[in-house]
Parts: sequence; structure tokens; C-alpha cells
Amino acid sequence: MVKPAAAGLERLLSAPPEALQVFLVYGPDTGLVRERATRLAAALIPDPDDPFAVSRLSDEDLKSDPAALADAMAALSLGGGDRLVRVRLGGDSALVAGWIAEFEAGTTPAEARLVIEAGNLTKGSKLRKAAEDGKRSAAIACYADTPRDLLEMAEASLKSEGLSLAPAARSELARLLEGDRQLARSEIEKLILYKGPGGGEVTLEDLAEITSSGAEAALDQVIDPAFGGDVREADRNYHRALESGLNPVAIARALQRKIDQIEAYNAAGNDPAALARSGAPRFGPPAQRFQAMARLWPPAKLARARQIAFEVERQLKSSGAPGVALMGETLLRLARASSTSR
Repeated sequence: MVKPAAAGLERLLSAPPEALQVFLVYGPDTGLVRERATRLAAALIPDPDDPFAVSRLSDEDLKSDPAALADAMAALSLGGGDRLVRVRLGGDSALVAGWIAEFEAGTTPAEARLVIEAGNLTKGSKLRKAAEDGKRSAAIACYADTPRDLLEMAEASLKSEGLSLAPAARSELARLLEGDRQLARSEIEKLILYKGPGGGEVTLEDLAEITSSGAEAALDQVIDPAFGGDVREADRNYHRALESGLNPVAIARALQRKIDQIEAYNAAGNDPAALARSGAPRFGPPAQRFQAMARLWPPAKLARARQIAFEVERQLKSSGAPGVALMGETLLRLARASSTSR
């Protein structure tokens, strides 16, 4: 039975012992599960993307063919090298647990090594128990990182690219980097891409800037004043957007995406972690503006806004519809509605 402690986990992920052939990576933090399973795959086989050396199976594969795992594990390598089987599950699996038990008992052949990704498993789950009880299996739990863990990860990643965090930016990042590791790493990579290798110090302004650039930002400059209740700014920015080449249909679709974001943010708890889960800006003034805007749109009112957005897109796609006027009136209508909620 192998349940690696924190001290030995890095060593196991970087150089898995030859004695271990089965690795179960599970837990509620799906981003961390994916990251650790990927690291294991890279350590177990020279090219984890080689389709001749790596077999991939899912829940659906196992449901449609219960023998698929046994067949994949028993198959010999065509080139004579190492083989790896990767299984991705949504939760517990009696079938995979049964295979592990047979493997540990020596009653089923295994010519490959096996990495299993699973969701959150209770202590009594069949799959977790099989991996924890086996002598040639490892069970690796992945629970949510603390903000401190994620900040340390961020600083290490930035340092490797010749970057550092200004004190104010460090405090803001520590507050915002929480929850799913995959989302946190995505934000860190955005910072690195924005600053560039050797770009020096990451400031609070940089954190805000990475969420407010490009075409999406241009659309936000039209949509956000409308949802924030600023009638005059909504009208002015709409005409500027038209002059810059944006069309009413693109604005209508951006309107629907904004409604989705606000709805997801409200449903996820209206906190910094909810910003990440909704895809909203996570840093600095853009995040603060989004949070203030979301407070103006309770569920019933947001549902009405969605109806309006769908209707205007339908009209815009109708032949001969006065698109510019229709979209402009819709934005002003939403701006007036949100201004009454202030």
C-alpha cells in the first residue's frame, strides 16, 4: 500500500519506483488531479503523446467494453518499449477496482503501467480501497491547495521566467489565486505571456491589464456600461465600437456571454473563487467592476435580460432588420433597467 506523504510526493511524481505499476490520482481538485497524472505519465514513458505506446480509456469506453482495460493492460508493445494505459473516470469504478484486485493477486497479466484519474472518492470507495490495499499500487490524493500553496507555485513559475511580484501584486494574487489549480495555473501563464521572459516585476496594474486587453475588452467596453447602469457611457461606447468595425451581431453575442458570466458568478457564491469559475475578470479594477455590476442583476431580472438578448439576436438575423438601431436601443434599455437597481 502506498499513500505518499507530502514529503515523498514530489519524488514519486518525478521518479516513480519500478515496484509500482498502478497509480490512482483522485480528489476534488480536478486541475491538480490532471496535473499530477500528466507528470506521472511523463515520468513513466519517454513520449506520453505517442499513440502506439499510450492507450487512453474513459468511463464510456469501459461501459461499452468491460474487457477494454484488461485487454489494454495485457497488450504487448509493438516496438518493444514501455507502454502506458491512462484511464479517466468521473468517480468510483467497481470494474477498475476489480481489475486492480486481480492484478495484485497475480491472476491477470499487466504488460503496461496504469495511471487512473478519478474525481473525489470517499474512504470506502471500491477504487480507492483497491489502490490503497495493493502492494504495487499507489493512491495519490489531490485536495484543494491553500492560497499560500498557489502563491508559492506562482512565484516559482514567475521566477523560472525571470519575473518577480511587487509587494502589492503579491498580496492581490494571494487573495485571488484559490480553488482549482488548473484555473490558477492558467492565470499565472497569462501573466508570464503578458510580461514576457525576463520582464522584471509584475505590478498590480499588470494584474488588471491581463484581463482587459484584446477584442473581448472592446466588447466589454460596450456591454459593461449597459449592465452597470451608465446610460450615457453605454451610448457613447456603442457608437465608438461601430466606428471601430464591431457589428451589432457580435455585440449581441457578447451580451449573452456577459449574462452567462453573471449567472455563473451568482450561482457560485459571489466570492473571488466564483470569479474564476464564471470566467469573469479576476484581478484589480476589472474584477471590482464586474462584482459591482453583478449586484445590480438578481436572478429574475437577469432572466428577463436574457430574453431581451435572445430576441434582439433573432431580430438582427432577420432580413432587413435595422441592426444598428435595434442593438443601440437594447443597450440603452438594459442601462436604464440596471440604473434603477442602484
